[in-house]
Amino acid sequence: MHRNFGSGLISRRDFIGMMAAVGAGMSTQWGWAKDLAAGVEGKDDFPVVVIGAGLGGLSAAAILARNSFPVTVVEQHDNAGGYATTFDRAAGKYTFEVSLHATGGADTSLRPIMEATGILGKVETVKLPELCRLVYPEHDITWLHNPDAVIEDMVRLFPGDAQGTRGFFSEIMGILDEANIPFDPDSRDAGASFADTHKKMWAARNMTLADLLNKYVRDPKAYGLLSTYCGYYGLPPSRLSGFFYAVATAGYLRSGGHVIKRRSQDLSDALSASITAAGGKVMLTTEAEGIEMRGGDITGVRLSGGEVLKAKAVISNASVPATMKMLPPSVVPADYQQQLNGYRPSISTFVVWLGLNGNIREKIKNYEIFFHRDYNPEKSFAASQACDPTNSSLGVTVYDNAYDGYSKPGTSTVSILMLSGYEPWRRFEADYFAGRKDQYRKEKERIAATVVKETERLVIPGLSSMVEVMEISTPLTNVCYTKNPEGAIYGYEQSLENSFMNRLKNRTPIKGLYLSSAWTNPGGGFQPCLKSGALACKELVKDWKGKA
Repeated sequence: MHRNFGSGLISRRDFIGMMAAVGAGMSTQWGWAKDLAAGVEGKDDFPVVVIGAGLGGLSAAAILARNSFPVTVVEQHDNAGGYATTFDRAAGKYTFEVSLHATGGADTSLRPIMEATGILGKVETVKLPELCRLVYPEHDITWLHNPDAVIEDMVRLFPGDAQGTRGFFSEIMGILDEANIPFDPDSRDAGASFADTHKKMWAARNMTLADLLNKYVRDPKAYGLLSTYCGYYGLPPSRLSGFFYAVATAGYLRSGGHVIKRRSQDLSDALSASITAAGGKVMLTTEAEGIEMRGGDITGVRLSGGEVLKAKAVISNASVPATMKMLPPSVVPADYQQQLNGYRPSISTFVVWLGLNGNIREKIKNYEIFFHRDYNPEKSFAASQACDPTNSSLGVTVYDNAYDGYSKPGTSTVSILMLSGYEPWRRFEADYFAGRKDQYRKEKERIAATVVKETERLVIPGLSSMVEVMEISTPLTNVCYTKNPEGAIYGYEQSLENSFMNRLKNRTPIKGLYLSSAWTNPGGGFQPCLKSGALACKELVKDWKGKA
C-alpha cells in the first residue's frame, strides 16, 4: 500500500513549482556562474562572508572568488573540509579518512563542479574495483560496476521475483533519466504536460522506498538486498524518499564509486587554494558568533573575538539551527522557523579506524563490505539508533584495495562504520564537554571491541592480532568537530517530506542569507554538498544582479 500523508501529499502544482530546485540540483552545467557574474557591476561593493569551510562553503567561495567577488571564509576548525578531512596517527604512519568511502569521479558527475571551482586536474579520483560486497546470513555476493550484472545476480538469487527485480531497476533508472531531462518551470506548456513527460517522477513523488520496493518485490530477502544502500542516506525504507533513493542509487550504479587520491583532504585543500589564488581569504581557527544586520540588510559577521567582517551577503555552511541562532532576535519569519522546527537532524555515526601492522590485500579482495545480521532494514535501523553493535549493520572499508600504495609498506588502513543515534550518548554529553570523559571512554571502547570482534568473525580473520593503532569516534565526536546538532552526518533527515523536490532551499527568507551544506538542497554527501555551494552562489548572484 502506498503511504498516504493526507495534507502532506505533493500536489501537481506544488510538484511542478518545485522542479526548478530539482533541475538545479541535478544539473551538470555550471556555465551560468560566469554569465550571471558578468552582469553584476561594482563587485567590490558586494563582500561575501562564508561561514564554515565544509565542501558546500568551499565550493561557494571558490566560484564567487573566481568570478571576482570579494569572499572571506571563516572556519572554527584548524582544517578546511568539514567531514571531507583526514587525520594522522603514529607520527604520520597512518592517515585516516574522516568520512569518505566513495564518491563520483572527476570524469563523470564531479567534473562540472570541479571546473566551476577551478580544481579540475588538481585532484585525482580512482575508480573502485567494485560497487560493494554484501554479506547477509544466507548470501555473500559482490556487486560489480555493471548494473546489468547486478540485476542478473538478483534474478539468479530470487527467481520468483525476477520480473519484479527487473521492474524495480527499470523504475529507478527511468527516474534518474527523467530527472536529467531539461525542464522550464516557467513554461505553461511544460507544466501542463509534466505528468506525461516525467511519468516515473510524477508517480514516485509521494512514495517512500518501501512503497517502491513493495510495488515490485515480494521476497523479504530480495527486499533487504535491494535496500542495501539505505545506509548511505541515513533512513530505513519506510521513511526514506523513494525518489531520493532512486536518483542517488541509480546514479551510483551507473557511474561507479571513486575515491580521491591520495585523500579527501586533497579535495578540500585544492578548493581552499583555488579561493586564495583568486583573491579570496580562508581564515581557519576563526569562529563566527553572529550575523549583524541593519534595516533588514546584512552588514557583517561578528567573530568570537569581537572583530566584525563586513558583508552584504552571507553563505552559511554551518548547520541551519546554528545559523538561525546567529541572527538578531525576531529576524527569522515565524512560518520559516516553524518549517525548520518540523525537521530533525539526521542519524550520526560510530566509527572505528584501524591501522594494521600487516598487508591484508591478499587476504581481503573487496574495498567496501556491508554485513547485515538479518534482511530487515527497519530492524537494523532501530539497532543503529540504539548504537547496538551486535544487531546493527556494519560497513567495513579496506582502503588499501582502492589503489596501490594507499598505506605505507607492510601496513593496512581499515575503517568500520556503524550508523548511530544520538540518544545513547546524550547521557555523557554534559561530562564530555566538561572534559570528564572516563565513563564515556569506557562505553565507546566497549562498543568498539564488539565491532572489531564481529568484523573479525565475519569479514577479516585474525584482525585483532594485526591492530597497531585504533581510533574511535561517536556522535559526540562529530558534535565536537562540526558542531552539528546530535552529530548529524546528513544535515536534516532526508525523509519524504525533505528531499530533492521539497528539500530546504538554498535561499532563505532573510535577505542576503543563503545556505550551502548537507542541511539544504540537494542533501548530504560529497557531491550534493559541493553542488549546494554552487546553487547558493546562483541564488546570490541572481539576487544581486536584480539589484544592480
